[in-house]
Amino acid sequence: MLNSNEFHPFNVMKLYVFGGKQIVIKAFYPKAIAKLVSVPAAPKQNVSSGVAMKIEFQDKSADIVLFGGKGYLAERVSTTINGTQFELNYGSKLVKLPFSLYLRDFILDRYPGSMSPSSFASEVTLIDERVNLREDRRIFMNNILNYGGYRFFQSSYDKDEKGTVLSVNRDSWGTNVTYFGYLIMTLGMIFNFFHKDSRFRILMRATSKKTTSIALIIAFTTVGLLSTETIQAQMGGMPPQAFNPTNAIIHIDHANEFGKLLVLDSKGRIEPINTLSSEVLRKVTKKGEFMGMNPNQVFLGMISNPGGWQTVPMIKVSDKELKKILGVKGSYASFNDFLDFAKGGSYKLGGLIDQAYKKKPAARNGLDKEIIKVDERVNVCYMIYMGDFLKIFPLKDDPNNAWLTINEVNQFDSIDGGFVKNILPLYYGSIQNGMQSGNWAEATQNLSYIKTFQQKFGSRVFPAASKVKLEILYNNVNVFKRLFPYFSLVGFIMLILLFMNLLNPKYKFKKAINIGILLIAIGFVFQTLGLAVRWYISGHAPMSNGYESMIFIAWAMVLGGLFFIKTSKITVAITAILASLALMVANLSWLNPEITNLVPVLKSYWLSIHVSVITASYSFLAIGALLGFFNLLLMILKKPANKQRLDATIKELTNINEMNLIIGGFLLTIGTFLGAVWANESWGRYWGWDPKETWALVSIVVYAFVVHMRLTPGLKGTYTFNFAALISFGAILMTYFGVNYYLSGMHSYAQGDPVPVPTFVYYMI
Repeated sequence: MLNSNEFHPFNVMKLYVFGGKQIVIKAFYPKAIAKLVSVPAAPKQNVSSGVAMKIEFQDKSADIVLFGGKGYLAERVSTTINGTQFELNYGSKLVKLPFSLYLRDFILDRYPGSMSPSSFASEVTLIDERVNLREDRRIFMNNILNYGGYRFFQSSYDKDEKGTVLSVNRDSWGTNVTYFGYLIMTLGMIFNFFHKDSRFRILMRATSKKTTSIALIIAFTTVGLLSTETIQAQMGGMPPQAFNPTNAIIHIDHANEFGKLLVLDSKGRIEPINTLSSEVLRKVTKKGEFMGMNPNQVFLGMISNPGGWQTVPMIKVSDKELKKILGVKGSYASFNDFLDFAKGGSYKLGGLIDQAYKKKPAARNGLDKEIIKVDERVNVCYMIYMGDFLKIFPLKDDPNNAWLTINEVNQFDSIDGGFVKNILPLYYGSIQNGMQSGNWAEATQNLSYIKTFQQKFGSRVFPAASKVKLEILYNNVNVFKRLFPYFSLVGFIMLILLFMNLLNPKYKFKKAINIGILLIAIGFVFQTLGLAVRWYISGHAPMSNGYESMIFIAWAMVLGGLFFIKTSKITVAITAILASLALMVANLSWLNPEITNLVPVLKSYWLSIHVSVITASYSFLAIGALLGFFNLLLMILKKPANKQRLDATIKELTNINEMNLIIGGFLLTIGTFLGAVWANESWGRYWGWDPKETWALVSIVVYAFVVHMRLTPGLKGTYTFNFAALISFGAILMTYFGVNYYLSGMHSYAQGDPVPVPTFVYYMI
């Protein structure tokens, strides 16, 4: 029985096998012929009579069609056949696959207690009758099966989780030639730093009479390589009497002890409640503290006394029109302000939020966007009051290591369920007693019972104790947010002093400038420690989302500035300012600093290699843009009295700028090569014109043109080069922000609704 559509490129053939009979199907394509042969099954128990398989071939471009082929093989776990054999005819070259694959099992692992995939794998048996081979293999993301020149990649899986989809690639010649090309081009770029007649070495000699050690560049490269739903709450009745939380503050020592309790977040990560409370407070109030209380005190107060905290104005509201709708003054509204008690406690934003979400993102006005943001904050508070965030009770002997809330008590057995049902009311009551009597012993004892329960049934997925302690320290210090004003202040003071020296040489400020450099170096040490701690806590390189890439870019910017510490103090000051801007962007509301689990495709050492090199290149190219801007400013300020002195400074900074663009361009190109290798090792192709790949190529071409403008008649001037260095950074901004947040593709891990473009961006442009 055959069921298929008309055959066109990218169509799918489905074959139904009955009774172990052999069926042959041919499909004719413009450039390829695919022939699927079903082999009779070996005797197996529980043989079914109708099992679906499918194979999908993708057409290749004409220039490589004779050398390689690619397709998708899908098998079901319950397949009755021994394997699948293929004959591929691409152009005039016939290739036969003389071995079979038998899918024994498909395994999908999720993060504890969540629906988020941690990894998925195909357990297959490789059968080659020619050599009497029958071998079990495991195929999973970033781990391929390579046999006989054919490479099978884990691509995806069926929705019912009983079938697997493998990407099949046969392109050994193309892979070897491509990898060799990447290698020799990378070596050529690296040797450019060593050859005495290279443009980079010429610029180094022209910049300073003291030869700067090339080892710094190698060291940098080495480091880079390491490196809504709406609430339908029917509260009913009259609003409760106003509650003043400052009259009922939970003792800080007990609140911090509560912060050490482990909780399962919505994405399957086990973390201390301190992390959850910090994220909740930032989301709701846009502050790190509230009314003199730390996040642990606020969060514990909200869950232990929801009726009182619902009257506290703590939900951030910025839009004036929305404030009128809610009937509030000031910047904050209480949870009860969103409920219309005259109408039985109905949700005031119910109709408005529906209208806002029905509009396309581009059609939403300022009020719509603010309603969506505020609605999210109200939902967070609602979930806190309902106990939906407190996934603190591990389910005994659960294969998925689920952690549940008190609202899911029916999933526990009678003994554990009795504990879960009663311990939180008991604990909350002891908190109220502690606030009245000042004695927190009872509350601490009840908290210890919960910790013991976790230890007994959830220790299999516990993070290391050192990780928990460091994560709490990391949350409390919040080093990257503190470094933003620090680098900004030091960098601007240094830049002003250096600028005054340029305009009037009698102002030296040598001691003050050296102190500024020392302060920047100290800040860099704290940056490095912060990145290292985040890496240790998360278990992966801190480069997996928008926030992490921005803090890494800021780190690389400061490192790039320190590289020029002997040749240009101005560059050091400029990079400190740039780093402060990057850290400021990282701490904007639309970039989430939350530590998250990795999606399966990012679970690879290639994450550290590829992303660190790419983001490091952005740092150098950003320095080049700001140096170009600074040089243009100096050109405007030139007068007969200072022309000679400023010309010398502009020339030196231009040389440094060109060195920056060479380093940044090389890193960008090498990083793109590495990304292509990663793509080939992950899903069997190095290039697919994905938006990120396309814009990476555009950026490479743009900067290759800029660094070679000196060879083009009419484009040799200093002004032209610095102007080009400034505007070329637009390609990087598009590659980083535009693709990640406004275009959809395989690289848009952070992509959702387009993020708002802050008003200051238009003024800066």
